[in-house]
Amino acid sequence: MRLLMLIALLISLPLGARAQSLDDEPEVYVASVYDRLANRQPWETPDALYTPHLAALWADMRRDAGGEVGRVDFDFWVNAQDAELSGFSFGGEPVIGNDGRRIVIARFRNMDRDEILAFYWERIDGRWRLDDVQSRGKDPWTLSVILKYGWVGED
Repeated sequence: MRLLMLIALLISLPLGARAQSLDDEPEVYVASVYDRLANRQPWETPDALYTPHLAALWADMRRDAGGEVGRVDFDFWVNAQDAELSGFSFGGEPVIGNDGRRIVIARFRNMDRDEILAFYWERIDGRWRLDDVQSRGKDPWTLSVILKYGWVGED
């Protein structure tokens, strides 16, 4: 309950007060990213946000792409290339038996499509890092799979 109140407070603050920090709790970090995106503020995911596993997959994709776009050709935060966001809700789920992992679920609307994204977090050296992202919507995907193998099943 305390976390939900913190997220509600975060969303109600003026835009300048909502800058995300790599020291934020996962739910707060995710909510602050969506606040920026909804308000059309510039946003680029810092490489330091990723676990070593996810960072290595991004580096591998960039190397394979040879300066081109690569296998991830969309913004995973919005599950699209373009965004007009509304109707947010966020929730955190603990991982049973492991306090060093957490799942944050973001629900929102992007243009005419409902989205559900699960963000998988892991605490490394006392800081939360993003380890994977999964779309649980109409066309499901997992970021780590796309980074490594591309869009599985496409012709």
